[in-house]
Amino acid sequence: MPGLKQYQKLDTIDSAYLDKTIVYLESEEDVQIIKERWFFDEGRFVEFKSVDSGVGGGCGQVISRVGFDRRRGVNAFGIVDRDALLQYRLWDLWWEKDDAVLAAGNPWGEHIKILKKWEIENYLLSPNEIEIVLADKYFRSLRPIDEVLIDINQQAENVKVLSAAAIYCHENGEHFPNEFGTQKAGMDLLEETTKYLKKRFGDSVLAQLNGVIDKIEAFAEGITSIDKNRWEKLSRLIDGKRMLRRMRLYDSSSNDRRGELARHIRINENIDSEIVSLLKFFKEEAKR
Repeated sequence: MPGLKQYQKLDTIDSAYLDKTIVYLESEEDVQIIKERWFFDEGRFVEFKSVDSGVGGGCGQVISRVGFDRRRGVNAFGIVDRDALLQYRLWDLWWEKDDAVLAAGNPWGEHIKILKKWEIENYLLSPNEIEIVLADKYFRSLRPIDEVLIDINQQAENVKVLSAAAIYCHENGEHFPNEFGTQKAGMDLLEETTKYLKKRFGDSVLAQLNGVIDKIEAFAEGITSIDKNRWEKLSRLIDGKRMLRRMRLYDSSSNDRRGELARHIRINENIDSEIVSLLKFFKEEAKR
């Protein structure tokens, strides 16, 4: 058993002497979703912790903290969003459409699990729960699911453009504004986005942007019908927070419906199978 003097932080000391798996997440918001709303009854085996101590979290901190704990004998793992691959410019894995290949990539080792979707917010974008929260927000009846899917897929076409712009900017060392294009749609949005990028990267940007859009569209795997299968496939490379903004579910501290979405997903037993499988894995690790 490691000695107390080896530990520099109180929570690491606590972690080492608990019979459970410690799982580090990128932010306190991730903890609120995964721990507080989805797996609040799993504390016997798994402890989810944020690496954000008030000065910023993120994927780099998760990777660092897991390594720190592992070197001291703590049974620690980390979950990072897929966009961590953007941050580290690991383009082959970022554009990998085969989820099994992505999961086996392990650029940071077997103890860092990479989500198959852009970020944790993508796992809140379940059509049934989106409609429940929107119906409550606007004080109306629930729409038929087919109508909801049409709305979601139409919004996804807009967010596909914004996601492509964000990827393109990142590839070229620039940040794409989070709130950009919230009110625009269709060709107007593409024109506005292209105009913004031309000012920074030159007139050839449209062809390059369309190339990135095509790469995102490839994640839909040829599904063109407006249905749940297309959305499920495409949502892997759609910016989750931008999608929530388009759906009017996350645009300010007074209009942040992420907690409601997460709660309804738990109530309806609709947590994504990928996240459920990760929990099962972490629980099994705790019992070893």
